[in-house]
Amino acid sequence: MLRWLLRIVLALVAVVVALVLFVVLSLRADLPPTQARLEPALRTTADPAAAYLVFGGTRNAGLEVVKLLRARGDAVTAFVRPTSDRSALDTLGVSYAEGDAINLADVRAAFATGNYRAAINTIGCFRCEPPPDFLAARNIADAAQEAGVSRVILITTIGVGESSDAAPWLSNFFLRGIIPLKTQAEEHLRASGLDYTIIRPGGLGRGAATQQGFLSEDTGTMGFIDRAELARLIVGAADDERTIRKTYAAVDAGKKSPW
Repeated sequence: MLRWLLRIVLALVAVVVALVLFVVLSLRADLPPTQARLEPALRTTADPAAAYLVFGGTRNAGLEVVKLLRARGDAVTAFVRPTSDRSALDTLGVSYAEGDAINLADVRAAFATGNYRAAINTIGCFRCEPPPDFLAARNIADAAQEAGVSRVILITTIGVGESSDAAPWLSNFFLRGIIPLKTQAEEHLRASGLDYTIIRPGGLGRGAATQQGFLSEDTGTMGFIDRAELARLIVGAADDERTIRKTYAAVDAGKKSPW
């Protein structure tokens, strides 16, 4: 009996190792030519007229975006749920707007709290019910339009829309419930008439910013990028008018694996 259990455990370990190797090898860095890359012009000093409304700012890339904006002195309002953990934001000097992004009235109220240069939407959730990936994005776009905030930055993922073939099949499989929602979110934002920028990151890591990330309109681009480096590109895109009404993949030229 123990021998059979050992064989089962070893078989499971082999499967896990094989899957990890497959992911590492299949999430390849198919980087486009240099001329296809855009490194957005990032403003490094404060703009007294700049204020940003950030959705999804309590963690991950959204939190890194808030850190960058506050580090250069820009005003930031973070849209948060009443129950969200704000501990990482409390020391950054941000303002708060409370609500649920899938509730249009809450999002409208958030836009009414200030005169915003741009809204940045990094919301995404695998375990939420209902998923916010389309509903929140639709509400943010609609409320921005109503409030006269023309600039909206939306973060989705490589694998959405015409970039489906760029993502490895395993990634598409695990995101099969989310990708259609993010595709709807992109389509709704494009149809809104707003000055949007859509950014689709590749495989995400948690390292420090490398200054080697870039944006590409090549829909076949796939690679890795750390959240801090992605945030640098997001803020740069918000600053750079060349990114208006464009859709980009975001990858890091120097990163060959999630680690």
